[in-house]
Amino acid sequence: MQYNRGMDYAEITVYTTTDASELVADILAELGSEGVGIYDKNDFLQLCRSDVVWDYVDESVLSASEVVRVCGYFPIASADEAERALRSGLETLRENCPFEVGSLETSRRTVDGEDWNSVWRKFYRPIECGAVAVVPSWIEYTPAEGVHTIKMDPGMAFGTGEHETTRICLALMQKKSVEGARVADLGTGSGILAIAAAKLGAASVYACDIDEKAVETARVNCALNGTDNVTVETADLLGGLSGRYDLITANITADILIRMSEGIIPFLADGARLIVSGVILSRRDAVADAFAKRGLYVAEEMRDGEWCGFELGAR
Repeated sequence: MQYNRGMDYAEITVYTTTDASELVADILAELGSEGVGIYDKNDFLQLCRSDVVWDYVDESVLSASEVVRVCGYFPIASADEAERALRSGLETLRENCPFEVGSLETSRRTVDGEDWNSVWRKFYRPIECGAVAVVPSWIEYTPAEGVHTIKMDPGMAFGTGEHETTRICLALMQKKSVEGARVADLGTGSGILAIAAAKLGAASVYACDIDEKAVETARVNCALNGTDNVTVETADLLGGLSGRYDLITANITADILIRMSEGIIPFLADGARLIVSGVILSRRDAVADAFAKRGLYVAEEMRDGEWCGFELGAR
């Protein structure tokens, strides 16, 4: 996550629900927020029910409001424009979202970049998914035997293992061996799926994103993990692919996946797997049907909350 020491930021907060919080976060990210924070009591309660051992719990968290706060951070100079665009995006969300979104009211305050940088790190934790553990780069962590550690600095890109769609992709990836595979990760974000493939034994990994900031973050994370066999480039979806791949992953959005389905076939090797996620349940059939028209069918499906993902293959 990038910030400038001594520089003030406008923190714009949206009040919403657990179900809609990730969608609100996506809107803030698309508007150029230099980091997004989600403050949700339910996330903490879920963590308390997990295997994590706590030395201390601040009781104020347990009595916090059920309203979820999603905070975005913008340079002061661009905050007015961002706030206007945010209101428009939130109205579109209210009109189209299939579940309760809450009030979607907003508030704004000025924060110091130094203070913000020290606060947001408190809300990340190691995430374990099968033989992979995603660990924030500033946390000391000892993995269980046979577990591959992925050190992550999320930067300004999507992908820390916190989101349901990332966990879906990680789980589907591990259903079969990746050893020796030629892999491509489209819309790589933080690079988490590309790095996971490399850690799990892929021979080579190509990763791309249309967002140059995401590409920069992914490269930093690849260096952090010593995954020299991962190549990260700026490209739009299929634009940077060459030859055929044994595994292609894409954790993006339903509309982009539907567009991607039109040209994916020439890049799939015989017996290749295509793993896609980022699909809200209400768009599940539209995405599956788009790939079925190209001869790719759902071999396995996973759901987590309001999200789903598929492993697709030819029959």
